[in-house]
Amino acid sequence: MLLLVSYPCSTAPALAVSDTNPEIDCPKMAEDGEEELPTGERNRREALPSAPALPDPFVLMEESLEKLKILNYEQDFCTSTGCGVLLRTQFAMQSSNPAENFKTFASLVQWLMALNGNYTEQWDRFTDPNVTVTNMTNELRKVGINMDIPPHKLKQGHGSEVCVVLNSLVDITLQKKGFRFERPVHHPDAYAEEAPMDDDIGVGGDDMEDEIGNGPIGQVEEEEEEEMYVAAPSDTGYSEDKLDSSMLESKVDPHQWRMELERVAPQLKVVLQTAAKEWRSHLDQAVSLEKQINEGMPKTQETLSHIVEEISEAIEKISSREKLVNQNCDHMISEFQKIKQMLHRVEEQYAGSSGTITERTNELAQISEELELVKSKMDQRGNSMTDTSPLIDIKKALTRIKTEVKQMDLRIGAVEHTLLEVAKKARSKSS
Repeated sequence: MLLLVSYPCSTAPALAVSDTNPEIDCPKMAEDGEEELPTGERNRREALPSAPALPDPFVLMEESLEKLKILNYEQDFCTSTGCGVLLRTQFAMQSSNPAENFKTFASLVQWLMALNGNYTEQWDRFTDPNVTVTNMTNELRKVGINMDIPPHKLKQGHGSEVCVVLNSLVDITLQKKGFRFERPVHHPDAYAEEAPMDDDIGVGGDDMEDEIGNGPIGQVEEEEEEEMYVAAPSDTGYSEDKLDSSMLESKVDPHQWRMELERVAPQLKVVLQTAAKEWRSHLDQAVSLEKQINEGMPKTQETLSHIVEEISEAIEKISSREKLVNQNCDHMISEFQKIKQMLHRVEEQYAGSSGTITERTNELAQISEELELVKSKMDQRGNSMTDTSPLIDIKKALTRIKTEVKQMDLRIGAVEHTLLEVAKKARSKSS
């Protein structure tokens, strides 16, 4: 079981005002002789807390990914939505396709909301990203994630803000699921500890061997071996000649000796590492490869010669079979050629007929259009002939003219009568 240590990301500690750098805490006096700020104003500015520093997005993304594995997102989320497995830098750095990255983030948030019991409407790729971000912010407030994050930060689909939201939502989901992180339990090893083998042994060449042989480590090992494996004479009266001539007897248990040998053997191995760019190793490698090529060349040539013979025999058989087939199927070949020529003629005739058919079809379309025009004209004229509205208009006009003529006659009579009266009066006056 994977054990992680979680820390709250939404409550990042505020940056304290530095007491050691007066250039940051107190405003400088202007160079042109302006007065320094008052003490109360300066203390008020110093007491203002600075903006909280956001955590590292890469750390948050890796932590969120491990927690998502606890929720078994690889099978439940990736299988249902068709998204691939999330990378350790999925939302920590900018992606080559920001729209797809934001879609993945929105789908993941919606899946976590469903695990919390808050089912939201579907946020698909046809929804406006601004609307999606607004709905997402409202849903996050419902589950208790109240952070003043600009919408465009979430719309980017990457960055510290996105990782903070994701990590907080995963923590809430794990809390509702009843998951609790426990302290790690270290089990003791059942095997004996062995000294780690140094990989750098033997790299130094002759100088390293001299240091191992003449240094203090070599002296200590020699002293331990002498004390452990050799029985030193207890009598101090022996001379050097007597010690040299005396027989040395071992009083060590062979089983313990063998165990000590197995323990010390890995440390006594000397590995000579040759540089890959050394010309001697290249030369030795070339010589060994040449030997291998020379050894395998006869067998390869013999095999290739057999293959060439088999291929040549197969080609001869194929050519003889081809000649035999051509001789037996000569009349069929001639018939096939005749039929092919006839087919060519029929195709030419078909092409010509197709051309005439298209021409006739075009002429028929033109004639049909002309016929439609003539029919429309005839319909208009027929309608105009059967229509009695003009006659009615003419009768109305005649009656109106007659009434006007009568009125004019009356006016003319009145005018004539008036003129006669005037003439009579003129005559009477003259007489």
